Amino acid sequence: MNYLSICFLVVLSEVARAQAVTDPTVDLRLNNLNNPSTGPLIFKVDARYEGQHGSPYFLPGWSNGQVSLRDGRQYKDVPLKFDAYRQALLLLRPKSGNDSIIIDRQTVNRFLLTTSNGQPYLFSRYPSAKVTDNDVKDGYFLILYEGKTALLKRIAKTFKPADYKGGYSADIRYDSYGDAFSYYLLKPDQTLTKIKLSKKAFLDALSDKESGLKAFIDQQKLSFKSEEDAITLVKQYDSL
Repeated sequence: MNYLSICFLVVLSEVARAQAVTDPTVDLRLNNLNNPSTGPLIFKVDARYEGQHGSPYFLPGWSNGQVSLRDGRQYKDVPLKFDAYRQALLLLRPKSGNDSIIIDRQTVNRFLLTTSNGQPYLFSRYPSAKVTDNDVKDGYFLILYEGKTALLKRIAKTFKPADYKGGYSADIRYDSYGDAFSYYLLKPDQTLTKIKLSKKAFLDALSDKESGLKAFIDQQKLSFKSEEDAITLVKQYDSL
């Protein structure tokens, strides 16, 4: 290698170093000095991506849990995690190198997650429910109240990919998961109805006992700003 070639490589190295400081994309130039017919190859490494915000899981870590299968088998004190985005129940197997498996959804009846502070979350599937949305029907529901009528909460997640490339991008440099909750009433006839947390929505859905429920709402001053108010009303509906 002659003196001019060495000087050229030194200058190119300094230019690349300066670009790395000022530009979020770094040009890596590979020059074939022995083949003058081949031009430089340029690879761009985009350093703007900021990773992932949020999580696809209902709870961030593994929880002590119980699983009840449709064939009657039950498993207690097993590490579980609920992927709300994919509606998938994961089981950790410490005796198999801490690998995890997805339990076939069609085999699951119910599962219980218990947090480290003792908070329980009971989920169930309702494959015989009467509902037009098969994706909803095939998923899991968090049980808020269960009597003759059940008040259920569907725990789901949305996903938005990063959008920072191109002239019309939103300059969002991270993938993100967000909560997507919805509420349902399950009647004794297995009719599953989506419902909002509002006085009107519940009175419409429970219209067969509307007059008694109206008086109860006023007496108890239920505002439906919380799930507890909805639970209280459905319990009263079952008692009438």
